[in-house]
Amino acid sequence: MIVTFRAAGSGAGNATVATQAIAQPATTQINDILIAVVINKALTNVMSPPDATWFSIYQADGDCTVVADDHRVAIWWKRATANGAANHTFTKATDDNVLFYGAIIAYSGCISRGSPIDATAVGATVTAAAGSNGNFPAFDPTATENETVFVCVTGNDLTTFAAAMSSDTNPDCTTRLDVETSTGTDCSIGITSGRNDGSNIAARTWGYAPTTTCGNSAIVFALVAESRQFITHH
Repeated sequence: MIVTFRAAGSGAGNATVATQAIAQPATTQINDILIAVVINKALTNVMSPPDATWFSIYQADGDCTVVADDHRVAIWWKRATANGAANHTFTKATDDNVLFYGAIIAYSGCISRGSPIDATAVGATVTAAAGSNGNFPAFDPTATENETVFVCVTGNDLTTFAAAMSSDTNPDCTTRLDVETSTGTDCSIGITSGRNDGSNIAARTWGYAPTTTCGNSAIVFALVAESRQFITHH
């Protein structure tokens, strides 16, 4: 079985309160894996998921050269428990009145027991200086059937993520999400992913063609496909 992209929800955010409801895609099905990417446009303000059914993939600061580009990124996963649309409310520790923004995407075909996140540690690079590329470290997935996921969060909006990365073979990636907001000091979130057979993936860049160059965080991880032994035929 292979991991398949289901759909992406819309970006949602505010710059006035410490909570933000984010919608899962309307086509979500039970047992899909939801991936939430949430950004706060300040350093050190810890973010939390709605409840204990969400599990952390990554959370860290992006301390940028331009202060307005500073951000903190959190990524979580959850196994969907309901079909269709639903809102999930995320929080941050302090109401700092800066942009609090995120989006949720869904994948099907991941392992149905335990964590769907590949055993290889999440890779991340913070590019502090103003630029126009997300810089992903090399990544060597453990699972021989996986969907490798690249997330780039930028410190400014008015961006357009490129269709292809600097190298786009094994995995050959497709853009899954490209959202931005002009609220507060603004941001963009891009997600691209593709099927990989467990082969090592060299370091890559992903261009986002900003109107104003900006710092960013680039994170890579993989989703493990369901093993055939766990597939039940009816």
